[in-house]
Amino acid sequence: MKTTMKRLDLNHCVPILRWKKAEQHALARLDEHHKAHVTPLIELVPHIFTRKEKDGQTVRLNSEQVVNKVGEQLVRSCDRHPFFLDLCHLTGNAIDQDPERFLTVLGRHASTLRLSLIPVTGVARSRPYQSAVGEVAGIHGQGVCLRLTADDISHATLTEDISSLLRVLKLAPEVVDVIVDFQTTQESAPEFASLCALVHFVSEWRNLVVASGAFPENLSELPKNNQYKLQRSDWLSWKHQVSAAPVPARLPLYSDYAIQYPRYQERTGPMHLSASIRYTAESYWVVMRGESVSNPNGPGFAQWPANALLLCERPEYCGETFSYGDRYIHQKSSQFDQPGNATTWLEAGI
Repeated sequence: MKTTMKRLDLNHCVPILRWKKAEQHALARLDEHHKAHVTPLIELVPHIFTRKEKDGQTVRLNSEQVVNKVGEQLVRSCDRHPFFLDLCHLTGNAIDQDPERFLTVLGRHASTLRLSLIPVTGVARSRPYQSAVGEVAGIHGQGVCLRLTADDISHATLTEDISSLLRVLKLAPEVVDVIVDFQTTQESAPEFASLCALVHFVSEWRNLVVASGAFPENLSELPKNNQYKLQRSDWLSWKHQVSAAPVPARLPLYSDYAIQYPRYQERTGPMHLSASIRYTAESYWVVMRGESVSNPNGPGFAQWPANALLLCERPEYCGETFSYGDRYIHQKSSQFDQPGNATTWLEAGI
């Protein structure tokens, strides 16, 4: 039986995950105890509309194929637990039909699979898209997620925009989750008390969430073949504010972009991957910075087991029983003949 979304406490988090293989597998690897404390915001990306064949050719999939594929992935990764689903990156030539039509078809299919889907929208999205969100919300009975940007909350018409959207969706605030997404962590972002004054119905929303990310766009500024600590300023800011006085009208839940850069960029052309490991400690990330696996006469894929061995000796390493990612790191530290690849190491880090 699928789980019904409810008001959550501060021990709950909302990771924002772009729907690629590493993110899918990482979510699936969580045990039931931890899944109960996580409601992911899943961003579908244009990548899902293609499939790479064994001969290396890329084949474009139609919407029906994608709906079936994504449905199977969501069952494996989310099971009956609620999740937010956002199509914000599926624009232009990414799909072979209008986003609102695709959302409706996917929402209906997800219902037949008994998934607990909560559609995501924003105040600036098109009227047809809002109608599709309302239809999917009616099918699933899980409410809606309203994702606000930093620009949205600075608009003088925000209160009017929110009220208008609720009328279109025919929903009360009590069944709407609000995520204020700053994307990159910003010093100029309003303190939680000020934010609560800006967001209308702040005490009535089912859940209030603040999202941002501090992981860098890439590791190119870090010299290769070394170890680094990068401050988790997004987490530290949230942690400080929820424990500081005075207490705001509503304490928001924590949301981040895990070990990915917050601003989405669809990559094209050849990728030069470095054999690096990203490991999350309490207040910072440990980065084991490697070099490109394709460097001529370089150490190649063997860098991953070598860096894993070094990571296992660091005080931040939590031990192989702590999580799937920790177990993977421990196993690979002695498997130079099976070093893994960029996707499996990203999965372990997430």
